[in-house]
Amino acid sequence: MKRIRTLALLLAGACSAATLTEAERDKAVRHLTQTRELFLASLQGLTPEQWSFKPGPDVWSVAEVAEHITVSEAAIVELIQKKILAAPADPALLEKARGKDDEVIARTLDRTKKGKAPEMLHPKARWTQQSLPGEFNLRRDRSIEYARTTQENLRNHAMGTAAGAMDGYQTILMMSAHSQRHTAQIEEVKARADFPKSRLRSRTLTPDERDRAITHLNNTRRAFLASMEGLSPAQWSFKPGPEVWSVAEVAEHITVSEGAILEMVQKKLMAGPVDPALLAQARGRDDEVLQKVPDRSARFQAPEFLRPQARWTQAEIPAEFNLRRDRTAEYIGATQDDLRSHAAPHAVLKALDGYQWILLLSAHSQRHTAQLDEVKAHAGFPKR
Repeated sequence: MKRIRTLALLLAGACSAATLTEAERDKAVRHLTQTRELFLASLQGLTPEQWSFKPGPDVWSVAEVAEHITVSEAAIVELIQKKILAAPADPALLEKARGKDDEVIARTLDRTKKGKAPEMLHPKARWTQQSLPGEFNLRRDRSIEYARTTQENLRNHAMGTAAGAMDGYQTILMMSAHSQRHTAQIEEVKARADFPKSRLRSRTLTPDERDRAITHLNNTRRAFLASMEGLSPAQWSFKPGPEVWSVAEVAEHITVSEGAILEMVQKKLMAGPVDPALLAQARGRDDEVLQKVPDRSARFQAPEFLRPQARWTQAEIPAEFNLRRDRTAEYIGATQDDLRSHAAPHAVLKALDGYQWILLLSAHSQRHTAQLDEVKAHAGFPKR
């Protein structure tokens, strides 16, 4: 009997250590990606009047539905991580949930059955029309990354709901289907006879613009990572002079700037008003950005918040940079933001539109990769 109990405990431990299969991860990531595309497409080209149009006092506008989708995204992931996984395994709930992945999706999409959203998920004008898509993308990126990489046993924890039991994995599918359900609600609002007719001309990036940016981002990524390969700790930290950055400091500046520039584009530039004067200054200057930024004959002072502060180790920086560059490349490849209709001033380049700021981000890493190579070519650079 003791052996049987021991075996049972070992089997239970093996079960609790199980993670999602590749097929389960692929299904979730594919669904999350598809429903993201549907939602963002539903928001394209709307005027402010269409965005805020309410079919009735108790019926949500496109803006309100979109906000509900966005705020729910992080709330559901938090529910999985902090409540479902924190609860002990419940065999009865798990049995009710088993084999019902497709049923969870179908049940969530069924708009003949209406539910009342919790107060915390009600719209409260948290984001503007311009900033909401970027905020949703950030949250959906985290959801996809979680589904792709988590080592938690989502199949071994479940919760009961009014609609039935769901395990942790099924809750991810429900979250994805939830955005699809409410995208259908947005389309219902837009299909109403009294929906405002006037439309803004949508201007997302062209395939050539996306390809050009992604190619440049990939090329400058490879050059930067290659410049750090094979360096000893002494070479990594060598400073040519008291006021001259080391390889470590330059690499940190490149890495911290990557996230800061993308965040500025998504949260500040896209949230700001259209400024015709700035757009006129920016027009037709893509090549100029790519030529002037790498030119190290002109020197600039980095803002204090982008200066090195020993945030990461030599071993950590390549991976941290890769995560940030992945987000940049994914954003420029998929964004529906009208980057060409928003511009912001630059201290040296006068004004840049959103697309040009992404080109600047890539050229900035190219500029400082050249700085790394200057440090490595210094006569005092350690041999090993």
